[in-house]
Amino acid sequence: MSCPGRTPPSTDHRFQSVLRQMFQMAKLKAILFNCTLKPKSEPSSTQAMLQKVIAVLRENDVVCTVIHACDENILFGVESDMGKGDAWPAIRKKILASDILVIGTPIWYGQRSSVCQMVLERIDAMLYETNAKGQLPLYNKVAGVCVTGNEDGAQHVGSTILYNLMQTGATIPANSEVYWVGLAGGRDDFKDVALDDGYVAGLVETMGNNLVIMACLLKAHPYPVKGNKA
Repeated sequence: MSCPGRTPPSTDHRFQSVLRQMFQMAKLKAILFNCTLKPKSEPSSTQAMLQKVIAVLRENDVVCTVIHACDENILFGVESDMGKGDAWPAIRKKILASDILVIGTPIWYGQRSSVCQMVLERIDAMLYETNAKGQLPLYNKVAGVCVTGNEDGAQHVGSTILYNLMQTGATIPANSEVYWVGLAGGRDDFKDVALDDGYVAGLVETMGNNLVIMACLLKAHPYPVKGNKA
């Protein structure tokens, strides 16, 4: 839904040129979580919005992998491996092999979905882990969020997710949230009524490009390890 009186961010050709020059320095991978409550076989607004972000990332030759969380056997818990049958260890490897992490969630009762909460609870285990350099595992990775719904709460949901990812070491570039909410009390879905919304398109373009440019910067100049003055 467009916001009256607000102009969506845009990316001009000069920015694209700089972005592509930087991108020549690095090959990037992105992992995107669809935290809808719907099975993969059923279309969701979350997936529709993620596909728009994927289109921008792929324009910059980013390899994208989507995890449809509710169709994976992700066990409840706050450890990186909850035992037999747990799908999370394999998913965790994909996160660690990626440069960009995007969480997509619908709004339920003004909050992120229960599936999104479960994914973040599993990521929480990384607070007690380190990479090969002794840093949190999400260091040198960038994160963004997509939020859809037909009730209020998009900015609250986006801010809490981004804060949680920042706590576990991810870098949050400028304008790293894409969101859309329908009219209060309505039943409209993004996938049905707002796929061509101009304001959302501006948010998608800006977030997608900012994720890439920050990921390129961190690829070329990663955070130094503690005590390293280089």
